Amino acid sequence: MTLGGLLLVVLIVAAHAVFFARVYFIIRCIRLGQGSLPAAFPLLRMKDVLVKGFGQVLVLRQPAGIGHFLIFWGFFVLTYGTLEGLIAGVFPGFSFAWMGPFYWLMNTLQDWFGLLVMGALAVALYRRFVWRPRRLQASLAHTIDALIIIVLIAVLIKAFYAMRIIEPKPGFTPVTDMLRPWFVSVTGKAAHPMGYAAFHWLHNVVVLSFLVYIPFSKHLHLITALPNLYFRDEKRIAGRIPKLDLEAEGMESFGISKITEYSRKDLLDVTACTECGRCQEACPAYFTNKPLSPKEVVLGLKAHLFEECPALLRDRTAAPKKALYPDVIEKDVLWACTTCRACEEACPVEILPMSKLIGIRQARVLMEGDFAEEAQTALRNVETQSNPWGLPQEARGAWAEALGVKTLAEDANVDYLFFVGCAGSYDQRYMQVTRAVARLLQEAGVSFGILGAEECCTGDSAKRIGNEYLAQMLAQQNVDTMNGYGVKKVVTACPHCYNTIKNEFPDYGGNYEVVHHTELLAALMQQGKLKPKQGPATVVYHDSCYLGRYNGVFDAPRAAILASGTLKELLRTRSNSFCCGAGGGRMWMEERIGGRINEERSKEIIQVKPEVVATACPFCMTMISDGLKSEHRADIPLKDVAELLAEACGIVKKDVVEGE
Repeated sequence: MTLGGLLLVVLIVAAHAVFFARVYFIIRCIRLGQGSLPAAFPLLRMKDVLVKGFGQVLVLRQPAGIGHFLIFWGFFVLTYGTLEGLIAGVFPGFSFAWMGPFYWLMNTLQDWFGLLVMGALAVALYRRFVWRPRRLQASLAHTIDALIIIVLIAVLIKAFYAMRIIEPKPGFTPVTDMLRPWFVSVTGKAAHPMGYAAFHWLHNVVVLSFLVYIPFSKHLHLITALPNLYFRDEKRIAGRIPKLDLEAEGMESFGISKITEYSRKDLLDVTACTECGRCQEACPAYFTNKPLSPKEVVLGLKAHLFEECPALLRDRTAAPKKALYPDVIEKDVLWACTTCRACEEACPVEILPMSKLIGIRQARVLMEGDFAEEAQTALRNVETQSNPWGLPQEARGAWAEALGVKTLAEDANVDYLFFVGCAGSYDQRYMQVTRAVARLLQEAGVSFGILGAEECCTGDSAKRIGNEYLAQMLAQQNVDTMNGYGVKKVVTACPHCYNTIKNEFPDYGGNYEVVHHTELLAALMQQGKLKPKQGPATVVYHDSCYLGRYNGVFDAPRAAILASGTLKELLRTRSNSFCCGAGGGRMWMEERIGGRINEERSKEIIQVKPEVVATACPFCMTMISDGLKSEHRADIPLKDVAELLAEACGIVKKDVVEGE
């Protein structure tokens, strides 16, 4: 072994020692979390890694992802040559030429990918330092961090091409062949072997520098992103908030009040952030200039974890340098979240910022009784009268008077329980929707009943505000009532009720076949039991977050609209829909910072010049209605999908509730 080879061995060992020491530290930090990383269904997990990780399908949902795809795969392709170069530096003359045709193929791919990666890096530099889209704007430290990585990769590729120019290798290498005459003309002579050695050393030193730098930089996700995809909870239902065990022995606190109370998967989550800003770009709170940025929430938790970790590794009871709330997650950040899941939908490595905030909300409400005063009033009303307005529980079924709708107490031998929900029972505007749904079901000959005064709020807002105790009480009461009547199928016109009954009631023993009213109405049309006549109106449909992003119901509302009018899509639609601003308990809180989310959405609606606006959610209807009024466009009709269908079917409206 030459002296140079010995020196390179020392550098390789030192670089790997630093790299693995840092990785071990990160693993120990993650292990401070609760429980264990999920490991069931290994084949499904490997599929996720292959499709979402190596296939980059989540990254490629946006055009900018093409550049990341090229850099990602260029990294793997060029690593082949990097490994050959490192071994040759220790053992001169080493080559992978013994691999035959594969060697020719890899040299060819390296030649092409080097050019593609350089192009992607140029675009990355332009986007980050010239164009600077809002989601890529970051602190000076993060910007320098990104620049260092880009420069290291660029130098690595330039050294690679220089070595190939000086010492050609088998393969179809048009890029290298094109650069060779230019290289000779610039240097004025043919390349000297010493030149190859210089570029070889440069290449190897940069590679080892890259190895050392990655686990300390924003590009830590190169190590943790694929494991994060592998260890995702395969049983997780999008947006579902698991039931807390409020009766667990030895529990001194509930929710998340310190970093070690997160699960290990949560802590792995925060280390996997790519800092792409897609979550931030999708967030309605950030878009309307509120202090919440999902990206900054995740990065703040990561920085807090690494800051607290050394002391916690010595002593798990060590006092934190900073409090998780309000030092790391501030009050206005915590309560700005609408739980729309846009951030989670946008993330290319499936990080869950929303769940991190919900855990802190639970701790604030359950342990400190700390949440917005307006929300306190609404939840107090829910606790006393089982609805946010505090209206009499016995009036819950008043909307059904004169419609011939029976309660299950009168006749439980029905196919469907029509779970009406608070808005459908008490809100004057949405009661019209409730009656439209009932008339359509009657028209189609569907056997259904209601609970009337026995129905309670599902606890959706209470749970997402953080009042787990109240949410559990309401859920259990509803489940006991429904099971008592032997309910098997449920239809509801509220996506929040739909999501809670379908995805969270099973935790309380409530297992039902749950459909949204648009799903059932679309099925009834397909069966020929409803025969609407298409009207001339151009209808714009606003996707509810809890119906669409949470539960994947996109086509059923559109089918009903297409049967009664002409559908016109918004710019942000389906899984990319923009929140109305009411979810996560925000329906009962004032927006005092930044712009109003519902007004932003209303502006988008107005821009496409609709004749009618359609919704399929009571919260959305209220927020969009207020937004249109704020924009002085209350003249645009706003209707539920069921109302449009009822009109198209020729069902006459009859307002029977006093005061309408």
